[in-house]
Amino acid sequence: MAVSAELFVVLVLSISCGVLGAFLLAHRGVRMMRGGLLYRLSVGLAAVGIALSLSAAARALALEAVVSDAFLVGALVVLFYIGYSAWLSAHELKGEA
Repeated sequence: MAVSAELFVVLVLSISCGVLGAFLLAHRGVRMMRGGLLYRLSVGLAAVGIALSLSAAARALALEAVVSDAFLVGALVVLFYIGYSAWLSAHELKGEA
């Protein structure tokens, strides 16, 4: 089973994205700002990194395209939710100021 160079790079970068997000979540400064934008972005980064690496792994294992695409749709849903909640919190803060 040969894995293309493009798929290998996508897998390595998506795993790195998930690890970076998990590292940021474990950092004390980010945990202290629990409701802040950096915390939400760290959660999104970790979740999207995990979803993308699962998608790339499904493609590398030559599973059906439906499985890989389901992980991509999950990543898009997480990105939308994180972006929307950050947008809402920014507009609530603007109204309170």
